[in-house]
Amino acid sequence: MTPHSSKASRQEALRNHVAATHKFAVGTYVLHSVGVRSTKEMFKVTRLLPDSGEGFQYRIKAEREGFERVVKESALDKVG
Repeated sequence: MTPHSSKASRQEALRNHVAATHKFAVGTYVLHSVGVRSTKEMFKVTRLLPDSGEGFQYRIKAEREGFERVVKESALDKVG
C-alpha cells in the first residue's frame, strides 16, 4: 500500500462515517423504570451527556422529584 492510497482510504472512511446522535432531545418526555419491579414513570430530559463507552447518557427529572438522575439511553423509552 502506498502512502497515497492509505490517505485516500482514511478520507473515504471519514466520508462514510455517520456520527451517532442522541435519540431524545432536551425537553422530551421519556419513560424510565426506577426499580426492577416498578412500572415506568415519565421523566423530562434535562441534559444530553456524551457516550460513556456503553452508549449515550441523559440527565432526566420527574416533576415530583427535587433531583435529577443520570441514565443510559437504552434504559429509556419514548412516550406514546
